[in-house]
Amino acid sequence: MSISTIFFSVKFLTALTVYAILITIFLPLQARVYEKLEHSALQWKWEHIAIPLAQAAMMMVFILLAYPVIYGIENAPEISILLLQDDLRIDYLVNLIFMTSLLFPLIPVLGNWHELVLPLQGIAASALIFSWLAQGVGLTEFSYWPGWEIVIACLFLGVFTHWVGVQISQFVGHKLDEAFNVVDSGELFSRGLILLLQSPVILLFSSSLGKQLQ
Repeated sequence: MSISTIFFSVKFLTALTVYAILITIFLPLQARVYEKLEHSALQWKWEHIAIPLAQAAMMMVFILLAYPVIYGIENAPEISILLLQDDLRIDYLVNLIFMTSLLFPLIPVLGNWHELVLPLQGIAASALIFSWLAQGVGLTEFSYWPGWEIVIACLFLGVFTHWVGVQISQFVGHKLDEAFNVVDSGELFSRGLILLLQSPVILLFSSSLGKQLQ
């Protein structure tokens, strides 16, 4: 399956729609709870633990709903079968996405590119599920490395979609501030839009891994 075929498939678009709905619901809720917290320690925990965990859960839902077409295939073991092979697999998945967001800033050079955190979370989760999928179909030898072309494309797309999201959000946020007499609405809108726009990065990486199954 080509990238365009995967992107416009019913399963991927459904996953993207659900993902967008979750973003629309939870991001404003997270911001409101943060404002209500008066203690700085609670705000720190909410910002650095609760929000990353929620984003990890949303990312996991997106990838699970897009399975298996996100790997460019239509026929594969049910995702429930893969997850139930081990009682801890769901925990592994959530913890991997969560720890990626915590450890990424520690990576030299790349750690300063905050726009790459979300794509890397999705890539890490996709790679883990791919390993379970490969085992499920009896593929004993596989690689997590998609090739330099894909890596460079993912880096470029991650940075570019982040920039596009920020530019659109600044324009829309200014209009929303004027229309509803609020401030900084663009910042919240930016976070949601970037979460959505960077999904093709995960698709590009996942589909490249899936070629090993074809």
